[in-house]
This record gives sequence, structure tokens and C-alpha cells, in this order.
Amino acid sequence: MERLKRAYAAFEDYLSGSLLFIGLSMIMLNVILRYFWGRPQSLLDEFSLYFIIWGLLIGFCVALRDNHHIKVDALFNVLPLRIKWVVSIFSNTVGLAFCFFYTYFGYKLVESYLISGQRSSDSQIPLWIMNLILPVSGLLFSIRFIDKLYRILKNGGHEWMEEMEKGGGQTDGDSTAF
Repeated sequence: MERLKRAYAAFEDYLSGSLLFIGLSMIMLNVILRYFWGRPQSLLDEFSLYFIIWGLLIGFCVALRDNHHIKVDALFNVLPLRIKWVVSIFSNTVGLAFCFFYTYFGYKLVESYLISGQRSSDSQIPLWIMNLILPVSGLLFSIRFIDKLYRILKNGGHEWMEEMEKGGGQTDGDSTAF
């Protein structure tokens, strides 16, 4: 199981990094085409935007996994350990609920584009393909929140609390990456 977790984490890392790299490379290529040859390509602008958005949304899942997301934990750090446990359960449950809504409405958007057959103005690619990242990233976020809840609730929270007491745990108790 650990091998699968490491492979999934590597997949997320490489996919988000590759998509961002490709998107930024397309922007750089279009800048070169514009300033040196006077021939910018609107397709490069459009696709660079898609690649960067896809890379960012998958990268947000990586940030969630590694606890590199924005958080305000001044109050959390002064709470008693048992209250921290309850707050962590609550915050990750709210995050998971958000993911369900995000995934559902992302799916509804993709479905509406699929039904209407709407296409992008420059490349004429169906917009449902470009917006597929919304339900996909919602599922990826859900996986991360479920993993966090599992780690917090495992063995009645005893392992999480021990990790927090040792000082090795992050604000939600993750000391290892999934």
C-alpha cells in the first residue's frame, strides 16, 4: 500500500510540474514569436492558460498533501490537544464537504458544455474537455481530505495526538506524505 501511495504522490508531483512547465514554456515561446518575428499565436495563449490552470489545480492537491497551503494557526497552536483533534476533524470534514460540492458543480458545468457543444473561440476545442479539470481536481482534493481524516481518526486519534505531543506533527497531524 505504501508503494501505491508513493507512486500516486509522484504522479501528482510530476503531472502538476509538467503541466506548469509546458504552460510557461508556451508563454515564453509566444513572447519570442511576438517580439522577434512579430507573429504571436493566439492558440499558444489559449493552451498556455489551460495548461497553467490544470497544473495549478493539481498542484493545490500537492500543497494540501504536504501542508503547504495557507493556514492561520495562531489560535490552533494554543488550544489543548483534545480540542486540536476536534478542530482538525471539523476542518477536514468541511474541506471534504466543499470537495463534494466543487466536484458536483464541476461535473454539472462539464455536462452543460457537453450538451451544448460549446467550443473555444480560437482552437474550437470542446470546452467540456478544458473544464474537465474541475471534477477531476475535486476528486483529487477529496482523496487528500479523506486521507487526512483517516490519519486523524486512526486508532481513536491516539497516534495523531502522540505525533502532536512529540512536536513532529503539522497543524492537522500529517508528518508523512500520502
